[in-house]
Amino acid sequence: MKSKIKVTCNGCFDGLHPGQLFFLGFALSKGDRLVVGINSGDYIKRVKKRDPFFTEKERIEMLMNLEIIERVEIFNEDTPIEFLLREHPDIHCNGEEYGENCIEAETLKKMGSQLVLIPRLGKWSTGKCGKKMIELLMDAQ
Repeated sequence: MKSKIKVTCNGCFDGLHPGQLFFLGFALSKGDRLVVGINSGDYIKRVKKRDPFFTEKERIEMLMNLEIIERVEIFNEDTPIEFLLREHPDIHCNGEEYGENCIEAETLKKMGSQLVLIPRLGKWSTGKCGKKMIELLMDAQ
């Protein structure tokens, strides 16, 4: 039986937008199984200096409703290194803006995992979408 290629990626995924959907689809296109690491709510507060738009549970539910994702794992560390060591992917996908020398690069090389950089889809970002998302959520209440 041929083993399936395990792909990982990570991020906050604090409100899905077209850029993230493109990123996730591109990541899965590199293998057979997609495992996503998401930053904890504490990480978002600590590093992004704001409250998350969605709880960890809500973010997991949003991602797991995408049939392309096998599993979602929360991690609280400032880097995805521990997540990668636990998952030991064949391929890890990262945004091209982080480059070949991204923080994960050395760990991936030691594990024999491949780094794939994904191009950005237009100007989509959660930060830019966040204000509009909050307005829509407030209107819905």
